[in-house]
Amino acid sequence: MNRERALRTLGLEKGAQADDVNRAYRALIRQAHPDAGGSTVVAARITEAYHWLQRAGAEPPQAPPPPPSPQPDPSATDKDDDSYVLRLPPGDIFARLVEAGHQLGEVSYIDRDAGIVQITFTAHNGVVCQLAATIVPMPSRASQAEARVEFTLDPLASGEAPPIDQVVARFARIFRRTNL
Repeated sequence: MNRERALRTLGLEKGAQADDVNRAYRALIRQAHPDAGGSTVVAARITEAYHWLQRAGAEPPQAPPPPPSPQPDPSATDKDDDSYVLRLPPGDIFARLVEAGHQLGEVSYIDRDAGIVQITFTAHNGVVCQLAATIVPMPSRASQAEARVEFTLDPLASGEAPPIDQVVARFARIFRRTNL
C-alpha cells in the first residue's frame, strides 16, 4: 500500500491531517465493521489503510525522499511448488504481499506479527479459493535479508482448487510487478 492508495481508501485528499485520518477511519469502520453488518474484507482494507497512515504519519514528507537504493531483484529466488525464497527484508515482502493480494483478489486476513496474508479470489475454473502466504524469516546468506514465503491453497466453495503451483506462479508474476 502507498500513501495515495491509503488516503483514497479512507476517502481523503492529499493534504489530510492526522485528525482527518482519525475521523474518516472512525466513520468508515462504524459502517464497514462485520458487527455492524459490514464486510470483513472492506473493514480489513480500511483498517490496513488507517494503520499504514499512522505508521507513515498523516502529513506528506516536506523534502523529497532520497532516490531509492538499488533493491535486490526479488525475482531471483529459489522456488518450490508452494514456496519462494525472496532476497528482500521480511517487512518489504509483507507490504508487497498485501499489495499483490489486492491485485489477485480480496485480502481477507492480515497478521503482520505472524507474517500472514490471506487472499480470497475466484480461480479460473470459477471456484472461490483462499491463498495463504506466510513469511518465514531466514538467516542471511550473503549479508542480505532473505525470507521464505510459504503458500497454502484451499477451496472455499464446492469444487476443486487449481494446482497450487499455477496459483503461486500467477501470484509471483503479480508480486514482481508491485513496487512499494
